[in-house]
Formats: sequence, C-alpha cells, structure tokens
Amino acid sequence: MEIGRVIDRHYLVQRLVKQGQVSTVYQGFDQKLQRVIALKAVPISYAQSYRDAAHITAQFSHPNIITLYDLIPTPETLYLVQEYIDGQDFVTLAQMQLAPYEVVDIGRQICLALLYAGANTRRICHGDLTPAAILLDQYGIVRVNNFALPGDLRYFTAWSILGGDGVPLLKPGQPPDDSEERRADDTRAVGLLLYQLLTRHLEPPSDGQLRFPSSIPSAVCEVAARAILRQHPQHIRDAATLHDDLNALAELLEPPAAVEPAYPGALYQQAPVPAQASPAGAIASNPLVLPGSQPQSGRGLSTYASAAPNPRFEAEPNAALTVADSALMVAPAPTYAQSSAYSEVETSSSSGGSSLWLLLILGLVIFALFFIAGYFLGIIFIH
Repeated sequence: MEIGRVIDRHYLVQRLVKQGQVSTVYQGFDQKLQRVIALKAVPISYAQSYRDAAHITAQFSHPNIITLYDLIPTPETLYLVQEYIDGQDFVTLAQMQLAPYEVVDIGRQICLALLYAGANTRRICHGDLTPAAILLDQYGIVRVNNFALPGDLRYFTAWSILGGDGVPLLKPGQPPDDSEERRADDTRAVGLLLYQLLTRHLEPPSDGQLRFPSSIPSAVCEVAARAILRQHPQHIRDAATLHDDLNALAELLEPPAAVEPAYPGALYQQAPVPAQASPAGAIASNPLVLPGSQPQSGRGLSTYASAAPNPRFEAEPNAALTVADSALMVAPAPTYAQSSAYSEVETSSSSGGSSLWLLLILGLVIFALFFIAGYFLGIIFIH
C-alpha cells in the first residue's frame, strides 16, 4: 500500500510497521478523530475470516485486548482499523533477558484477556495465540490481538513436538466458540509463550524436551511445564487455573517497586544472570516452591532439582521451601550490643531530677530568709 494514501477519506497511511504471513500492518492517522491508529491490510482471499473475527470481537473492551475501531472493505483488500500500540512485540521481548517475575506477569495478563473473552456473556476462545498476537505497551500492559482468527497451523504443528506427545495443538476448522478442548488449546499456547520467553528460544527443540536455564526458579518451570505437557499428572487445562498459579508466583517473586525496569513501563527487573543449559531432557532451576505444592515428575518430565542456586532465592539451611530473598524480607528490629545508649538516657534523666530538687530547696531557703527579715522589720516598725 502506498505511504501517504488516505483510506475511506480520513485514514492517512503513514508508515509500514510489519509484514505478517497474511496481513500487513501500517501506522496511520485518523484525520477525523485526530488520533494515531493501526491499519491492518488483509488480502481479499482471507477477508472473510478476518471479517467474521471482527464481527465476533467488535464489542470487546478490556485493557489487555487491542480495540477494533473500524472495518473497511474494498474490492481488493479488507482494512481493519485498530488501536495503535506503542511498545514491544513478542520477538523483541524474547530477545531480552526478562526476569522470571516479568515473564510470569506477562503470562497472567494474557490469561486475563482469555478469561474476559471466555466469560459467560461472550464465550469466545482465541484460537491463534502465537507470538504475533502479543504486544507489550509502553506502560508494561500486555495487549492481545487476533482473537477468533483461524490458527497458524505451521506454528502449532511445529510446537506440538514439545512434550513428546506429538498431538497437534490446534485442529483445523474449529469454530471460535468456547469449548473445553479449545480452552485447553489456548492454555497450552500460553504455556508455550512462557517457555519461549524463559528460554529465549522462538523455535521448538528438535528432541521435544523441555529445558530451562538453571537461573529460573523451579516453581516457574513447574507451572510452565504443567501448562505445556498434556501427560503431566497436574496438567493445566484452563486459563483460570493457570492465572491463579501465575498470580501466586508473582506475589512471591515481585521485587521492590524502586528497582530499575527492564522495559518501558515495567515495574520490575532482575539483574542479568548468564543462562546455563540444563542436561538433556531435564529441567534444572532454582528452588522456589509455591505453598502447598511439590515438584512433580511424569513421562518426559524430570523431577526439578537445583543445579545452580540463585542467591536471590536461596533458602537458609533447614528452612521451609519458600522465597528467601533478602530484598523481600522485613528488616529485623535493631539490637544493641551494649546498654550505653540507654545508660546515657537514664543518666540524663537522673541529673535532670537532681537539679529540680536543688531548685526547690533553694527556693524554700530564700522564702525563709524573706520571712524572717519581714518578721524582724515588722517588730522594729511597730515599736
């Protein structure tokens, strides 16, 4: 599409943002409402799928979902006018060394978008939850796009190897309506996105084995694995359960708010830790266990063990398996090796009391002297 072209008499095309597999995204400007917009141009051969998705999601209004403004059909192209997001795409995020808390927070925000779309009044699944659907705005808020579109079968087929079951994540031709199977597919897709952010690998491992850097707390690895591996004894099949687990992790991992952010708008960052690959077929990470949970093992999933403890999450000897991050612990009340401070206060108080008594005695003596002098003067004047 030509830069500078005006669509529908008031949408000015300003610059190319990215070229996707199907659509092309441009930054534009709504000259009527005076706001920046995103223009998604879809070839006419795919127009019906995008038109159907737009009609289904037109009423969506949620902070974690990109808003659709307008739909403009032309003989050659369908244009979707959407909210413009100034921030980072998923590929950029995966290339950054995000702290475990940041990844967990991104995951729970994606779950919030899924829960909103799947609520009783809407009952819509995503169906195409790939890296292309995820953006992070400048305030650290995850924005999910592409609800109710046909799934990217190439992506989901490639990632179906992870976990060793070989079952496709998504079956072609499934409607976007809510169902237990589609909810499970969306939840597993979130697990795959978490895995990519934690490992910084955008392609699935050739042998289908989960491998996390040893710097990742074991509880984070556990939740991601439970979302991905269908054969896991505690497999997570819905966004509500995944959100609750991620929310509990976020409460444990959240650092002080004053820490320098890793990306614009974020409220958190962990100092970079060199990634260390775990042994083949194993998941090794630092100990961080959710209250009431224990690491599980199943087919294709090794028991989680600490290969290289991270000092930020290293528990004290004989302590319970909880977060022992000094930055999160309340500082103990100050103690005193000697009582000199208290003695100084006591001495000061004692000296103050003695001075008061001296003043009282001196006052009484002066009063007595004046009384005696007055008595004798009175006798002299009377006589």
